[in-house]
Amino acid sequence: MYDAASALAVSSGDPISEDHRPQGVRDHPVLRLMPDEVQDLVRRKGQMRSGRAGESLEGRAAVGFVLDGALAAFDRKNMACVGLHGRGAMFGWEASLASAFYPVRFLPLIDTHWIEAPAAELSDLMGQAWVEHVFARHALDRLSRVQAEAACNAVHQVPHRTANWIRRLYETSGPELRTTQSILAQAMGVQRTSVNAAVKALERDGALKLSRGRMVVTDPARLHRFACGC
Repeated sequence: MYDAASALAVSSGDPISEDHRPQGVRDHPVLRLMPDEVQDLVRRKGQMRSGRAGESLEGRAAVGFVLDGALAAFDRKNMACVGLHGRGAMFGWEASLASAFYPVRFLPLIDTHWIEAPAAELSDLMGQAWVEHVFARHALDRLSRVQAEAACNAVHQVPHRTANWIRRLYETSGPELRTTQSILAQAMGVQRTSVNAAVKALERDGALKLSRGRMVVTDPARLHRFACGC
């Protein structure tokens, strides 16, 4: 059972240092194109966060910029994954606009690193109109992805959906994926046994190899053919 009180991975709170990590503000494809004031705030007030694959984390009132990995975001009732934030993604802009913050659960599907900046301070710095503009563009993209995910869940069966989730992780993180069938099942909202069967079928087909705590994509073309492609 998800326990929000104990799930939060607390970061040090130190400002972002480009010298102490190979990744930072300049490595995020969207953040590095934002106004200098935003980049400066993230460097001064941002926090580096990390999550291990399968570790339940509670969201905070912050805007996040994913540097690597993949975060599955769940709805407020923790019933289903409603978004996958991969390398280069942003999340949390709604926290800059909402009068009340409702924490949501995040589940790293593989080891993930991201930067968080205080949502309220971003709003104070850039003004409500700027935040609303950014949020509107972000929300349209998010709505489109949620609609596609809902259609996929309704139309496609678990084996093809499983292959598609693995394909998405492969495209964002490369062939070696330190994740498990159990983690994928949580994100997909299905039984682990169903994902186990799908992954075994992919292994028999030569699309991937399994070892303890990881999957290795050995034939991306075979994986793509089996995936639903949503």
